[in-house]
Amino acid sequence: MNDSQLAPEVRLRIEAATEEYEMELRRELDLSKKKTHALIEKRKGSFRERLLEAELADLSRSDEEIHEEEDRVVNINLWASLAVTASLLAVVLLAGDSVESASQTIGQFMARNLSWFYVLIGGGSVVFLLYLAFGRFGSVVLGDPKGRPEFTTVSWYAMLLSTGIGAGLMFWGAAEPLQHYLRPPNVDPRTAEAAREAMIYSCFHWGLHIWAIFTVTAVSVAYYGFRKRKRYLMSSTLMDVSQNKTARRVFKVAADLVATLAVIAGICTSLGMAVLQIGAGIEHVFGVNATSSLGLISIMVAMTVAFVGSTITGLKKGIKTLALLNVGLALLVLLFVFVTGPTRFILKLFVDTLGQYIQHLPELSLKVDPFNSSYEQWMGSWTLFYFAWVIAWAPFVGVFVARISRGRTLRELIVGSLLLPTVMVIFWFSAFGGTALHLEHIQGVEIGETILSDVPVGLFILFEQLPLSKIASIVSIGLLFLFLVTSADSATFVISMMTSHGDLEPQLSRKIIWGVTISALTISLVLGGGLSALQAATMVFAFPFALVLILAAVSMTFRLSVQVKTRRT
Repeated sequence: MNDSQLAPEVRLRIEAATEEYEMELRRELDLSKKKTHALIEKRKGSFRERLLEAELADLSRSDEEIHEEEDRVVNINLWASLAVTASLLAVVLLAGDSVESASQTIGQFMARNLSWFYVLIGGGSVVFLLYLAFGRFGSVVLGDPKGRPEFTTVSWYAMLLSTGIGAGLMFWGAAEPLQHYLRPPNVDPRTAEAAREAMIYSCFHWGLHIWAIFTVTAVSVAYYGFRKRKRYLMSSTLMDVSQNKTARRVFKVAADLVATLAVIAGICTSLGMAVLQIGAGIEHVFGVNATSSLGLISIMVAMTVAFVGSTITGLKKGIKTLALLNVGLALLVLLFVFVTGPTRFILKLFVDTLGQYIQHLPELSLKVDPFNSSYEQWMGSWTLFYFAWVIAWAPFVGVFVARISRGRTLRELIVGSLLLPTVMVIFWFSAFGGTALHLEHIQGVEIGETILSDVPVGLFILFEQLPLSKIASIVSIGLLFLFLVTSADSATFVISMMTSHGDLEPQLSRKIIWGVTISALTISLVLGGGLSALQAATMVFAFPFALVLILAAVSMTFRLSVQVKTRRT
């Protein structure tokens, strides 16, 4: 029977069963003998023909059997993550200073001893993805090989950009280039060279490497979920790491728990910082005391109602609609800065920064500079902090990107996740950072120290130097609110998936529980002064999850090599 006559789900089941059979043969037979490979191909072909003839009757494993082992371990994740979250909140609130000090000590230790590791993770992620995209695996479809993408390209990009680093770019778009201009790691401050280096480092910290880390998670989860019928969990990406069932179960429990806790810590930290920035912005623009306890609680309640409501409506309505609105407003604010700022200078800076970024990318990708202790200290505060934060944030962004990428090829997912976001980052910094540097370096308007002394209001200080500043500030406050609602919405969705057996449509009650839990944890930490402790603790989750990323990449490469060798993708 020709497999084109079968339903898409049947074809995927036959393909998965055939690969499972081939892997069993590889474990049983002596691969050092030349005849073994031919024997494997012969047996595999016969096995596949039997499946085609009997359709699903002779499948060696059903969906229920495939998920049986996972069902035994993912139930642990919900209660363990809730228990650890509650314990973490209690410890941070009761002993915040000690926790912060301990976390910072661990962070400093990692910066001194593991800088090489984090740099290799970032650079290695880029190389690994380029190998997947432009090698023999690039045409593998995430789902039915004859299917179509679940979301349009515009909607897909909108959700990709909104869920990733939108709020961070609003926060640091002007402040980070000024920071590196006034306090550069390698050159004299307040010079043209310092300005050029500031742009390169800002784009490096927010560009290709962090999106590569996100995308490694995304392609792993999407491949095993949409192609191999596994749960949409980080643990599913480790199915080929070990043949020992006990070891695999330990890997699965640890991977899912670390991923869930990393997402919780990451989203609470980001929400807390954004609530403070929104409060500072409202206070700066309107003169209202929005940074008081009542003001911050009000902002958090409004945000909670918005993102829980969006989560309830589902992915295709709520999150997609918010993402499209987000991107539209972001482009409007970007256009405003581009038109009212030094337009010609911004265009020149964009082209120059793009070229400098490409030129210095190989050097920066591996730069540790062990002979320069001051650079090592600076790197620990910036580059390693970003890489560690992104690794801790990767389970959320990666799993969400995987969820919205059904029907796309590995090449489409990788190129789409790396190219457009990186170009957008460079143009964003050219507009916001370029305008700030133009004011500071060329016009002599000293706004740098003012912005760095109060980074949450830095964007609004920049707008004061442009026409229609109040309108721009109001729109930006709304945009920041929407960015955070979208991120919280997506994070709630992902955490609910992680604690619901990887269900693509988690139960409403589960989404409400996690939405309220995240909000309560965030506002408690903001008001209790434990936010910086949680931020430091988030960095601690990065190391174990980096190991999970490595194992996932190895496991996926092994499985792809089995699939693509002889059979169509």
